[in-house]
Amino acid sequence: MPLGSLSPTPDSRPKRWRQIGLFGLAIAAALGAGWWLGQQKQPTTAALSGQQKTLERRSEKLESKLAAGTASDDEQRQLLQLRLALGDQAGAIKLLEPLSDQNPDQPSLRLLLADLKSQTNDNAGAEREIRQVLNVQPLHPQALQDYAQLQLKLGRQQEVMQQLTASAEAAKGKPEALPIGLLLADLQRSNGQNAEAAATYQSLVASHPTDPRPLLALALLQHSQGQLDAARVSLQQAKLHSAPVAAAVLDQVAAGWAVGRIREQASSADAAELTAPAAPAPSDNSEAGGDGLAGGGGV
Repeated sequence: MPLGSLSPTPDSRPKRWRQIGLFGLAIAAALGAGWWLGQQKQPTTAALSGQQKTLERRSEKLESKLAAGTASDDEQRQLLQLRLALGDQAGAIKLLEPLSDQNPDQPSLRLLLADLKSQTNDNAGAEREIRQVLNVQPLHPQALQDYAQLQLKLGRQQEVMQQLTASAEAAKGKPEALPIGLLLADLQRSNGQNAEAAATYQSLVASHPTDPRPLLALALLQHSQGQLDAARVSLQQAKLHSAPVAAAVLDQVAAGWAVGRIREQASSADAAELTAPAAPAPSDNSEAGGDGLAGGGGV
């Protein structure tokens, strides 16, 4: 249940789509179709072939308007979706470059451009686009996460740690403090710096006592370190600040941990000695909805 994984991946588009709003949702569908079509050199069904031809016909009309200089901003965005759906990453990049310049108040467009450049191994271009966002909004959580992913991809682990540490310090007392702090702790944990990660989570718990995310992250870290009782306490605390649906999921996690503990006991004790771990004491507000897994970003 990662809280913003920093592991380099060949395609981080799903995370990006959530940052772009309704336009991003449309692009998400287009990108998904483009990826699938790109994997199939030859259509396997008549339906797929017909769908691609429909996309190509729609694209031709908009391409003509773009060439004539009469395509509106909305039509350019439609064309962007179509180019992505047809697997034309180079064409999408060419269109996104002016769109991101024309819409400086929409950093998600530039971050999508950076993502596409990274996918086409233009790492220098991707870094340039991300830095443009950070130059204007140095504490932009998504830009910092993209920066971290790119730097890790390039083997620049020390630079990432320095950047996130400085950003987390600068974000203290600001709305960005929680997502950036979680990002820093995630990197510390991935580096094997478990004590530092635990300290970062505990600091975030202290500064955001009603947000379940740092508590849940701390519980997962404690559980991975064999601190089972502490993990159960942290998980229960996270549940108290979670929406009912999320709280039910956390109950399932706790139950899974309990079963795992019994199995561990079974491998080193007689059956007569096995005891189920004590359940956390019930709380009056254990089923309170609270703000859910809120605070932006989610778990």
